[in-house]
Amino acid sequence: MASSIPSTNKSPTTTHLPIPPFYQIPNINNLRDAALYPGGLPVTSPSSAGDQTREYKVRPGVLFRSGDVSRLTQEGWAAIKEIGIGCVFDLRSAPEVEKTKLGIDGQEWLGMMEKEGVKRVWCPVFEESDYSPARLAERYMKYMAEGVEGFAEAYHDILTHAGPAYRSIFLYLASLPLSQPSSSPIGALIHCTAGKDRTGLFLGLLLSFLNVPAPLIAREYHLSELGLLSIREEHVSKLMRSPGFLKFMAGKVSGREVSTEEMVDLVSKRGVHLGGEEKGGNRGDVWGDMGLGEDVRERVMQEGRKAALRMVGAREEAMIRALEMVDREWGGVEGYMRKVCGLGDRELEGLRRVLVVRDE
Repeated sequence: MASSIPSTNKSPTTTHLPIPPFYQIPNINNLRDAALYPGGLPVTSPSSAGDQTREYKVRPGVLFRSGDVSRLTQEGWAAIKEIGIGCVFDLRSAPEVEKTKLGIDGQEWLGMMEKEGVKRVWCPVFEESDYSPARLAERYMKYMAEGVEGFAEAYHDILTHAGPAYRSIFLYLASLPLSQPSSSPIGALIHCTAGKDRTGLFLGLLLSFLNVPAPLIAREYHLSELGLLSIREEHVSKLMRSPGFLKFMAGKVSGREVSTEEMVDLVSKRGVHLGGEEKGGNRGDVWGDMGLGEDVRERVMQEGRKAALRMVGAREEAMIRALEMVDREWGGVEGYMRKVCGLGDRELEGLRRVLVVRDE
């Protein structure tokens, strides 16, 4: 599926994001209202029986998504509330949250959020035990794979763990009033670290349930590449400086695959986060340990950059494959929402009633 977002090797210092669906608030990336793309997400059929000639769209001002919120200033939180967000759902794990306990200028962002009257619901997709070196190594290798098969496997892992987390967001959305109250904002902001994978899957499931066409869901998901473009080079460069990452790529390029056990060791040295800092070692150590010549080193750097870009990417094919997987595994998104998230008829009908509106 063709991409409409440029894949240049260098990320610009500033990114001109389309408004809507994006909102540009300092110190938060990939913030957008999913319902506002592309000028309003259409629903292919009415949510209930009735006049089939009417056009329906996903309700705007409710389904916000973003990356990590911990660097927002007090003014930033005021802006978050101003655009209609009243509740933030944090899908990150305990180690991820702990790493960002102190936000910009060393201030506790939770206090600033509370001061603005914005609620927070912490609903981690993965438990702390799922961030063991072995589990991290397993995910690391999936995201590194060529094609979208690795992403599909990683997304299956997310989906099998995400039931309780996603349920809490579904229940909140299903209980919202049909009109925006004047007293306080009710929009939900769903986020993880990048606002791409765990967040993207939640929105993909929900939009599919609401009968948004799959190609549009995939394009909305793909917008994360644009939303993260300004920081993409920073993340790629960080990976390219990692001896663990380079050792993995050197193994692939030289024909000596790094074993899962070796990956566990590499991840252990990097702490609980795949993007964490190395405890030691450098690029020279990798070349020396593996006896790599100059020509192989150059290939490692080239292939490593491609792999790093894949890891931070959001290809449309990945979302299409994920939705196909949900059809196979759970008989469709409604089956997933019932079996894994524990939703019943009342909650499902509530989601349709609240989130699908007539295009007047």
